Order: sequence, then structure tokens, then C-alpha cells
Amino acid sequence: TLGKYPALSLLAARQQTLVYREMLARGQNPHEQRQLQVRAQLAASYSLRDGFAALINHKRRRGCSEKYLHRCQRDLVPAILDKFGDRALESISTAEIKAALLALDSAGRSLAARRNRQLLSEIYSLAILDDKASYNPIQPLAQLLPAKPSTNHPRITNPQRFGELLRAIDRYAGRWQVALMLRLLPLVFVRQQELRLMRWEEIDWERALWLIPAGRMKMRRPHLVPLARQSLEILHAAQSESSGEGLVFKGTRPGQPLGPNTIRTALLTLGFSPSEMTGHGFRGSASTLLHELGFEPRYIEAQLAHAESGVKAAYNHALYLAQRREMMQFWADYLDQLKGSKT
Repeated sequence: TLGKYPALSLLAARQQTLVYREMLARGQNPHEQRQLQVRAQLAASYSLRDGFAALINHKRRRGCSEKYLHRCQRDLVPAILDKFGDRALESISTAEIKAALLALDSAGRSLAARRNRQLLSEIYSLAILDDKASYNPIQPLAQLLPAKPSTNHPRITNPQRFGELLRAIDRYAGRWQVALMLRLLPLVFVRQQELRLMRWEEIDWERALWLIPAGRMKMRRPHLVPLARQSLEILHAAQSESSGEGLVFKGTRPGQPLGPNTIRTALLTLGFSPSEMTGHGFRGSASTLLHELGFEPRYIEAQLAHAESGVKAAYNHALYLAQRREMMQFWADYLDQLKGSKT
């Protein structure tokens, strides 16, 4: 259709018809050309700031946590947003973005530069799907800022020194919540946030299991942690000190967990610096020592909740549960042996 009468006069309709016939004679599709024109008009007014807001909403609909979304909003640095925020996506060139990212990198902000390159590429990819952009100027910059080699978190892998750490933990004289969380962490070797936010309703006492919900896991799928006899004893001790509802390890403020630096501070108090051992380091210690003890790598990786390809890994959070039960009890008994060995 050309339009509606009387908004579109007969004269204007005849003139538009002639234009469309000329396009057809040149082998052009008038309808497709009109769509391209509309998309171009939309793209001309669609700014980087609009694209960033759309990306955040897209991630929110996909179930990303508010903490992650806040980090994304914080990561798009003012140097990028202030410079390009109000400009149409289609008007920003690869050369301009390259110069801005290299300036960040030269200023010692390599991580920020790589993170902004990733966010900008996501903005353009989504805009292309929404017909708000026709190309992604970030694609040629994929190799512009290669990631630096990752470094492992400090961890203790010497059995004798690890035994000294375990004995020091047993002597910790701080608040009971911190003392018990410190004792439980080496036994379950989960991420610190997963343990800090542990709730009583997640514990299956009858089956000796702790079910960590997907929303608290890095890989966004639920994770089962078999609880050895020693782990259950620690949790029973925590239960006797608390109401047995809500958070297992409550902080000083009502309804709030222990702080994110609790383990780090406690380890410092015990004489273990961050260069030797961290809270995350318990995962590395367990991985190294369990491998040395001869356990199957796939059982260890499953217990660490590391990414594994395939549908089976994505949906079966009880993967190798029987084998992991046996491994976790062996590990707890082994830690008791290390604590008892002073030579």
C-alpha cells in the first residue's frame, strides 16, 4: 500500500507509483528499499547509551544477577561513555574505538580496556539483531588487547604446611561463626561467597548433602556438596549456637552474612599472609592434593563445580555423586591425619 486517503492525495499516490515503477525497472524491490530507509532512520537516532541500556535489559531478562549487571554498568568507563554515549552507533568508527581502548591500556588499565571492548561488542551484536545497527566495528579489534596470562590464587600444596594451617584454624579464638566457617571451608572447598551465604534450608541432614542453588553458583546451575561426618559435626555445632533458621554464618548486622574479607582477615590473624594462602586457595589446595592422592580428575572437577561440556554436565548436578561422597569422606579423614602429623 502507498498510504491512506485523504492523508495521501491522489496526486501524491500517482507520483509515488511512478517512483516505485522506476525502482522496479532498475531491479530494486520498493518494499525492501523502504525497510532499509526506515532502519537507517532508526539507526541514525540510536545512540551508544541506548544500546547499553538495551544490553542491560537483555541480560536482566536472561536471568543475570543484579550484582553482575551493576558490575557491567560500572565497567563501561566514563572515558568511553562520555566520548561516544550520545552518538549514533552507526557513526562510531573502528579507528575511534581503537584509539580509546589503547588510551586506557596505556594508562595502565588493561583489564578495563579488555572489558570495555567486550561490552561494546555485545552492544553492537544486540543492536544488529534489533535492526539498530548494520555492522560491528569492534570485530576487527578482537586481537587488539590479548588477555594477560592468568595467575593462580595463592594456595598451600605442601601437606605438612597445610596441616600446620589446619591446626592453626582449630586454635582460632574469634567469633564462633568465623571459627566454624574457617573449619568447614577446607572440608567442602567451595567458593567463599557460596559458603558465606549458606542457609539452613539448603542442608539435607538425612542424605548428608548441601544443595547450593543455581543463583549462587558461578556456572548458574545447582551444585551438590556431599557432607562428610566431620562437616556435619561442624554444622551441628553451628546449629547449637544459632536459631537454625536463615543464614548459617550470620554477620554482626541482623540478616546479613559475614563479610567478604572475613576469611582473609582470619588467615592474617593466624599468621598466613595473602601471598601464601587465600580463601579461594582452599580450592586449589584440595585440587592439588586430591590429584596427588590418586582420585579421578573428573570427580575432582565435578566437586569443584568447574565447567564441563555436554548436556549431561549441564543438567545433572548429581554427576558422580556416589564417587564424590566417597572422595569427600576420604578427604575429611585425610585432613584429620594432616592435623595429627607434626613431623
